Amino acid sequence: MVVQQKRITLVSSMALSTVLFIVIALNFKESWMLDFGKWVQSYMYDFLGPNGDTAFVVITYIGSKNVSFPLLAILILVFLFQKRYWTALLLIVNLIGVRQLNSLLKSIFERTRPELEHLVQVSTESFPSGHSMNSIAFFGFLAYLLYLKLKASGKPANVVIIFTGILIVLIGLSRIYLGVHYPWDVIGGFLAGGAWLLFTMYLYTYVPEKEQLQRTTLAIKETSE
Repeated sequence: MVVQQKRITLVSSMALSTVLFIVIALNFKESWMLDFGKWVQSYMYDFLGPNGDTAFVVITYIGSKNVSFPLLAILILVFLFQKRYWTALLLIVNLIGVRQLNSLLKSIFERTRPELEHLVQVSTESFPSGHSMNSIAFFGFLAYLLYLKLKASGKPANVVIIFTGILIVLIGLSRIYLGVHYPWDVIGGFLAGGAWLLFTMYLYTYVPEKEQLQRTTLAIKETSE
């Protein structure tokens, strides 16, 4: 009953995120949305000036495939060693799937990049932001798995969600600051990537209990008793 309720919540949240993304996707060329985007960009530049260049270049690098793919490979090996085959498969579906979805959405909307100085190299369309979309889906799912693990072990787990949330937001802000995305690209990326994250979390509810991370500590306790 608890699992079923969780699935309903995940599907409902995924649907809401999808609807909000569609609303933005159909309206990001409206004047008020363009004005809001310019205001956010101007505020960031005025507030930080050139002082954020190095920090945001590093942060945006964390959200790139140069970090996510090696991390994915390491975690796959770890989960295969632990015989968590379905979890390893879900990690692949999560990252590869969200990247493919982002490429599809970019090809549909074909929004050009901001006419600003780009402080990092870019090669694809602007909407939705790939870094934002990929980061919230992949890092978000990793944080979810670690949260389940720590919670089952009786250790502080909320700090993982907080830290990951801050990192994801900073990755999104870095794309605006570096001049390669409009604010609505980033927000749209968060919504689309968030929907994919929720979809992956939904699939995880079907992973056999013996493979789920939150079952490890419980199984140990049951064995010891």
